[in-house]
Amino acid sequence: MSELLVLIAALGSSALTGAVAFGLEWWRSNRAGKAAQAERRSRAYSMLLTRSIIIAHLAADLHAAMEIRSGMKEGIDVALRLQKALDPLEMQDRLRAEILPLYEAWSEVWVVGSKEAIPEANDLVARCGAVVGAATQQGKAQAKWLRGITGEKWTQQQLDQWQAEQRELAEARKRLGGVARRETGVEVVDLFASNESINP
Repeated sequence: MSELLVLIAALGSSALTGAVAFGLEWWRSNRAGKAAQAERRSRAYSMLLTRSIIIAHLAADLHAAMEIRSGMKEGIDVALRLQKALDPLEMQDRLRAEILPLYEAWSEVWVVGSKEAIPEANDLVARCGAVVGAATQQGKAQAKWLRGITGEKWTQQQLDQWQAEQRELAEARKRLGGVARRETGVEVVDLFASNESINP
């Protein structure tokens, strides 16, 4: 009978040790999975924030190209072969190369982002489109026939609209940045703070 008790005690001890070991391993694995998920989510937010500011710079580049590469001077320079004509397919390739990473980052937020982050990400991408649209709208400061001579010129109202869209984009970036900081446990701060406000 004592041998049976020793055997039962040994089996019970082994089962307890196995259960504890299994539980610890499950806990570690679960914790590692959550950490990997949090890292993936953080990286998705960061990439979307980064790509959105690059799109704002792309909009400024396109605006400048419209202004510089239009009008009679552009036509003469191209005709005299002083400058290569803009190739619409090359421009389309560049735009696709710049916009594709934005869509990839946005898609990653859709896959791993929180329910608070997804609407902010959607708004951020919409704001990117609004900035590009405002920057590249046809200038209305001159008659169409005059634009052919002098090039693109925008009204102050159009330029103000572009600035307003840029401010809205900045606010959308700030909102998504705030969500990202809260979710990752990083101190929430004023993301528009400047050194001037810190060092009077």
